[in-house]
Amino acid sequence: MALARCSARRVVRLSCGRHVQSIHLLSLLRMTLEPSAYLPDRPRPAWFGLALSTLFLALIVTALFGAFRKPGEEPPTFENRQVAQAPQWPQTRAALSDYPARFERFFDDRFGLRAPLVKLDHFAKAVVFGVSPVSKVLIGKSGWLYFKGEDSKALDRWYRGIDPLSDSQIVALREELLKRNAFLDSRGIAFLVVIVPEKYSVYPEFLPEWATASKDGTTSLDRIAADLAKYPELHFIDLRAPLQVAKGRERVYYQTDSHWNYLGAMVGYTEVMDEAMRLVPGLSMAPAVRPPYVAGVDYYGGDLAQMLGLPKELQEDDIAPLGKILATPQTRCAQLEITAETDLEIYVNRCADASRYTALVYRDSNAIPLIPMLAENFARSTFVSSAQINPALVDRLKPDIVIEEMVERSLASPAALPMR
Repeated sequence: MALARCSARRVVRLSCGRHVQSIHLLSLLRMTLEPSAYLPDRPRPAWFGLALSTLFLALIVTALFGAFRKPGEEPPTFENRQVAQAPQWPQTRAALSDYPARFERFFDDRFGLRAPLVKLDHFAKAVVFGVSPVSKVLIGKSGWLYFKGEDSKALDRWYRGIDPLSDSQIVALREELLKRNAFLDSRGIAFLVVIVPEKYSVYPEFLPEWATASKDGTTSLDRIAADLAKYPELHFIDLRAPLQVAKGRERVYYQTDSHWNYLGAMVGYTEVMDEAMRLVPGLSMAPAVRPPYVAGVDYYGGDLAQMLGLPKELQEDDIAPLGKILATPQTRCAQLEITAETDLEIYVNRCADASRYTALVYRDSNAIPLIPMLAENFARSTFVSSAQINPALVDRLKPDIVIEEMVERSLASPAALPMR
């Protein structure tokens, strides 16, 4: 061996020339193994083993008895799903092979202390370590939460430029909107498309450092807006600019929710009505009323905090409480009309003191704070929770204007749900 051929010295050498750290061989040879005094083997009390066994058994029994909770009990609300049902006893060989997996899902939903343990896990990850335990929620800076989309890819697709909309998708969107516009124009009905931007399009400064914008700074919405601008017959409102201006005065999006707040909706309302009044001569705009805010009383934990399972732990000042608007319909002219279609996500408001004009609004959840404001301007306003325009409904209602409101990440929906 190379080491054996080297001369005997106090320093061990490898390959006769390359020094490594000095090792005093005599000290090594004289070392003896002695019992460690760090953790002496002290006798434990007689009750120690019994207590440990009892604790272990109690935990096992608690987990087992959880499986016998009442059948209607649901998982924590933030999981947004139904509890797994007890599997039927297998009657066939195929059912027998699938039974263990189905029983495991059933038991996993019911073991004792599941809810507090899951919540503790989410709290530790989100609050202590700043890591989201939910793929759809992104934890940003200064308490800001962001929605990554139903498929957890909206941030990449619409902000970071990863897998953006293709040119063909943008063409398909444009063609569908032009088709809708032509259909409505043939009936003398004005058409207005309104895009509510994602929170990260208005507040990118609170995103984590790694969540950078696309390399060339151009987003899919930029490309869509540039494409639609070539068709003046199509009236299209991009709310990014007015919201970015307004955020310099007050917060226009919730920190813990995926939606804009009432102040942001007020900005959108002004832009929508300004354009609607140009399209429908004689239409006027009712003033928007800001709800009162009581410091130390009005707090809000939004849908993103709910997804994390921490709606009480992650709260913010609700500077314009939408709940106060929704709770006082008697203070407004427009009143909800209960019809057979109400349960089908079609809501009709009537306002006797408003203009003679009527509106049909296709909308998503961002329109919830818009509805009380918009409805004040029309004798009848119909709000439909859908991205697909129904010609039969249009012909039945004969509105003066159709407004299609959608959030930025849903801009591919019109092409996917063509007018039927």
